[in-house]
Amino acid sequence: MSFQKILLLITGIGLALCPTIPDEEPYFSGQIFLKSQLLEQPIYLAQGIANRDHSVSVDSNTVFDIASVNKSFIANLVLQAVAEGRWDLNTELNSLLALYGFDARFKPGITLHLMLCHRSGLGDYDDLPEDYHQDEFRPFKRLHFNNDEYLSFLAQVKQAEAGQDFHYSNFAYHILPILLEAEYGLSFQEILHQKIAKPLGMKVAYAPSSHREIIPHLAVGYRMENGQFRANDYIDLSLGRRIFCRAQELMLWLESGGGRSLLPDSLAALVMQNHLQDITSDKSYGYGWVYYPKGAHYEMGDLDLDPSYFIHGGSTEGFQSLAISVNDGESNLVLLANNGDGKALFERAKSILKNLYEKD
Repeated sequence: MSFQKILLLITGIGLALCPTIPDEEPYFSGQIFLKSQLLEQPIYLAQGIANRDHSVSVDSNTVFDIASVNKSFIANLVLQAVAEGRWDLNTELNSLLALYGFDARFKPGITLHLMLCHRSGLGDYDDLPEDYHQDEFRPFKRLHFNNDEYLSFLAQVKQAEAGQDFHYSNFAYHILPILLEAEYGLSFQEILHQKIAKPLGMKVAYAPSSHREIIPHLAVGYRMENGQFRANDYIDLSLGRRIFCRAQELMLWLESGGGRSLLPDSLAALVMQNHLQDITSDKSYGYGWVYYPKGAHYEMGDLDLDPSYFIHGGSTEGFQSLAISVNDGESNLVLLANNGDGKALFERAKSILKNLYEKD
């Protein structure tokens, strides 16, 4: 890549991350990490404020909630259990619940495969009773459940028929860690450490089972409300379904092919397969990732790039995340933020990659 192109790219990143007024919501606060074979060296930036009450700046040690990017980790752990012969992708949810002694039962026909690709019919936040919708579902997110109680609660949430349609379900991916803990007899934190963090050399990866657990260097998530940043200081963590790390760890995750290096080839191939192609041409979803073949365009995560890529992002309680790998790992991009919104973060990532892949 020419010097002029590199300078343009770096300038473009700087403009995307640094608007004129730092107290406005578009101000980027977080980490960005770009590694590409088209660049002579990686680009890493950390800027913004991790904790406004104590004036703590974001740096390379700051830890973020990775929001829905955690689905790619959860899916990988399920597939590792399949590879070990513990489960089958066609194993039914109700069979596993009965096996592990849980009382809750869901609609018949829900399998691990359908849960992983959001065709289970299980509900999501919008399907909760109206009493839980206030203030971005904070009444729900501040509830405390044990595993049995949470499964019983989710079994009462509105469900569609399994296998029929795509319905993005956070709750499906909340149930899977409970099943993993029951199968392995370990906390989700320990499973994550043994099967992903340690093999890939991740130094920082947390999945706390209680909000009382202290995560070193954890950023506070903020959202803009009436012109002021509001700290989101409490969500119940008792079910261990959230993952916290840094951009460095997510870069290792992308460099592992989104976790495929930890799986046998037969299962790794399923991760980036479009499991929705028989029901819609508008969306794509594999197992924890959205995969775009060369030249493809879908409704979710379209970067308007010609090369193939896979992507996932998320937003929760002031935290935003994006992880993208282009052209079989030729370029990997991670963005983690603790303010703003997911749309702004996506547009920043899109701008960076469009600049990178524009012809000289």
